[in-house]
Amino acid sequence: MKPVRSALSHAFEKVWMAIPKHGQPIPDKADFRPERFARFLANIYLVELHDVPGKRLPIRLAGNNIRDHLGVDVKGMNYADFVPPERQHIAGASMPKMFGPPPLGRWIRKDILHRDGHREMIEMTQLPMFEAATGTRLVLGLIEGFGEELHGEGQFRIEDRDAEVFFELA
Repeated sequence: MKPVRSALSHAFEKVWMAIPKHGQPIPDKADFRPERFARFLANIYLVELHDVPGKRLPIRLAGNNIRDHLGVDVKGMNYADFVPPERQHIAGASMPKMFGPPPLGRWIRKDILHRDGHREMIEMTQLPMFEAATGTRLVLGLIEGFGEELHGEGQFRIEDRDAEVFFELA
């Protein structure tokens, strides 16, 4: 049975859909307005997408709930550094598919394994965005699933779970 995206994931997609696209299928980051995403800001992140595996996923932004739960400000770090070493070369490898045509969203479940041994499942909704001024592909994401208790000590790894679903953007 295919996992079902949450109502929050659908709401995030709906706000993304409202970003002006000026005749393009994917919005320009210049048209991103944080106030439209106020409900999500604590749990959103923005990464660059590059084709070189070692430089594929630098993190530009991470909401305060993400920083609190991971125990470190991941801004400026590479997402691939947080996955097990044997998977770093393929981290984010399927993300270019989001840039279409047609553009697609991506929903994926992962496990965060904290240094203290606590494991929690998170769900990520990812949507494509361009930075037209530089031609950079960006991925705007929402994380759901962090528990109430903080386990973040700045040392964690992100492991694959069981689901990666691409979906058409309405």
